Amino acid sequence: MLGHSYPPYRQRRSFQKHYYALFAILLFVVWQSGTLSRVRHVDSELDSTDRQGIILRTSPEQIDEQLSEQSGESAHIVNSYGHHTHPRPNQQDQVEHHGDFYSSPSPLPRDTPLANNAPLPPKDNAKAPGTPREEDTDEHDTDGIETIRGHNADSVEHAAKLTHPDDDDGHLSDFEHPTFQADSQERLRQNGVVDEILNADHPSKDNRDKSGDASDDETDVEEPAQANEDIQYPIQTLKAMTPWTETYTFPSWDECESVKEKADDLPDMLHVPFEQSVKDVMLEGWEDEWIAKARYTGPKLREPKIDFVYNWVNGSQQELRNTMHPYELNSSLNDPEGEWVASHGTNRYREWDELRYSMRSVEKYAGSFTNRIQILVNAFQNPSQDSHPVTMGKQRPLWLKENLDKVQVLSQEEFFGPEERKCLPTFDSLTIENQLYNTKSETDRMFALSDDMILGKPHSASDLYSPLFGPTMGFKDNAYNTLKPPTEEDAQRFGEKPFLIYTSWLLNRRFGARKRKGQVHFGHSLSRSIAKEAITSFPRPALRSAFQRFRGETGFQIYSWYVMFHYTMERHREALLWSYIMLRGDADDDGYLSWNERKKMLRELAEGMGNETPEQFRRRIYYRMGDHLEEAGLQPPKVNTDVLWTSLDGPIMIKDLDCDAFDTEDCLAPGFSLRSSDATARSPVFSSAAIFDRVARESPRCGDCLLKLILNRRRSGLGTLLPHPVKKPEQRATVIKALMKYQYTIVNPDSAFYMVTDAEQAEHVLLKPYLKHNKKAGQICLNDDVVTQDEQELEQLKKVMSALFEGLLPERSSFEM
Repeated sequence: MLGHSYPPYRQRRSFQKHYYALFAILLFVVWQSGTLSRVRHVDSELDSTDRQGIILRTSPEQIDEQLSEQSGESAHIVNSYGHHTHPRPNQQDQVEHHGDFYSSPSPLPRDTPLANNAPLPPKDNAKAPGTPREEDTDEHDTDGIETIRGHNADSVEHAAKLTHPDDDDGHLSDFEHPTFQADSQERLRQNGVVDEILNADHPSKDNRDKSGDASDDETDVEEPAQANEDIQYPIQTLKAMTPWTETYTFPSWDECESVKEKADDLPDMLHVPFEQSVKDVMLEGWEDEWIAKARYTGPKLREPKIDFVYNWVNGSQQELRNTMHPYELNSSLNDPEGEWVASHGTNRYREWDELRYSMRSVEKYAGSFTNRIQILVNAFQNPSQDSHPVTMGKQRPLWLKENLDKVQVLSQEEFFGPEERKCLPTFDSLTIENQLYNTKSETDRMFALSDDMILGKPHSASDLYSPLFGPTMGFKDNAYNTLKPPTEEDAQRFGEKPFLIYTSWLLNRRFGARKRKGQVHFGHSLSRSIAKEAITSFPRPALRSAFQRFRGETGFQIYSWYVMFHYTMERHREALLWSYIMLRGDADDDGYLSWNERKKMLRELAEGMGNETPEQFRRRIYYRMGDHLEEAGLQPPKVNTDVLWTSLDGPIMIKDLDCDAFDTEDCLAPGFSLRSSDATARSPVFSSAAIFDRVARESPRCGDCLLKLILNRRRSGLGTLLPHPVKKPEQRATVIKALMKYQYTIVNPDSAFYMVTDAEQAEHVLLKPYLKHNKKAGQICLNDDVVTQDEQELEQLKKVMSALFEGLLPERSSFEM
């Protein structure tokens, strides 16, 4: 039975038939008595050495009593918060020194092979002790941190050699020697007999010569990766956009089926190491002090440039309708009565000329920091003509000038990824939004919006993004926390809820379960690099999204904005925990939190607890956002002035979080605050990777409280969580890059959202307040929710909307003919 040690079974020997052989053996034994005594002497010495390496078990209570007797203080104290804390011990105490309270001799030195009881570094394909079971988690992101080094390489190799059955160290027991017969065993000590056996022919020798005599350890060694070996990522991204051509043809059904098959073979999620994530980040020199102390001392910065990216379709164009119709008929959403085909695109693709006025608002209110405008459109098939090959066209607003340097019209075929384009065309906005990161530009920053969204007031770049505080994000009050796989009932929910529920489930599995709010329904400030990482970190859901031509075909789909926003915030939090646990806490980078390292963390926690509550002790950077931007030569926000939080205040998860009940034993590891927990051997629960995964994903609230308490040691900045600037400069730079990349600002946006239902409602809610009473809003979204089919009513509604747009934005833009 596995896990138990049973002595090998050996049949009882009968000597009745072998008196003469026994007599010969006795003579041989007497002759070799000197050799036997020498072997026994070596064995006795080894037994004595082994006994020296055994330390008698002592209960934690006895250890604490003996520690207190030795130091005159209690080994651990429960403070007024009910947490484990420690008095400052003698700085000369080392982890290897356990005091004089052990009754047995001290263990062998650490450089003695196998004297240390620390676990061996796990193989790549082995499960490290103490990590969660495979069914509890997909993969663990150790971000390239070294594994626990319990032994040096020489010790491991020597141990492997000693335990191999073909090796003889001079003192093997009878059970370790080869067995030649079922009822007898014999030691071959005469060189002549040994040579005779080794030189004899045997059928197995041919096989051994061909296969070699390598041990399991030697044959299982992983081959090193070649320097020029290509790494195949689950989802391939574009290096450059594909040029448009009129001779393009839509992919076949079989090509799209191959995408479905590939998607089924991909994992649901991947963990991206921070070292890989920050390869595209360049530091200018001022970022370290800004992140560590919330103090800007750099040069005057230039206002950032931002792309405005529209997802636009003209559903009134007959060529597009003809192109779309075969895909509608073959959609899983189609019904025998044809009701879905007749109704699904009525409001989704209706054209009110909104794009013209939205682009006017961008030029008027955000023109100073607009880099370029990208309009993402569908391709369509031109009507066939006799004796002429079929050509393709791409949609384009009729009023838009040709050859504009600042405006690009991109069809899906130009920016979709190599695999995703095999399922084109698509008429699902979520599928298109999941490919936004493939649009190419001189800037990484973009503001993604629909044509039914307009700006209503002058903006500064910091209303959307700033190099000091990152993108601005707005959220609704409703939150989602999907703890089980979504069901068919969830797929039938109204509007965006199925996608929010499904994406919440993915985020919970990746970052831990928590409530996550839905984003506001307006434009979204994004980073192309983060959008790429967020989407491709969920390979199967991302690729499954590609073959959905109409929203809701498979019930669930990864929700672009929701996953991008929360991925950004979670990665910022994860970078702080990674920095503190894996880099700052693990001072010697051995992958293990020793007692000295844990003791330092306990002191820092006690210091954070000893200060006033963070709400009173910490400076609120979000109150001073405008001041800091002006110090850097940047314009403060003009519209989104109600700032609720910045990532420089810490992760948003710690806001209003009660951490009085934080306990190191429950949150970090059992026995974390006890020196005796690993006094005699390393415990896998103190692996820095295990503790990092615990606070980052398994127990998110524990990680939140850990960050909040450690940050409370200083009045501002994130410096208490960073690696040492002199001892670990490269690691610190990596963390600074990550925190700059994933920074963000939470705002209560100055925006107004309207669901337009009919002409009378539009007159009362929109026309009169905005034109007659001069109402203003920073951002306005006009969602088409009209259900009537009455032509007269629709014509009246179109007049009202045209009057509204012309009244708000009467001046033509430079983009119009």
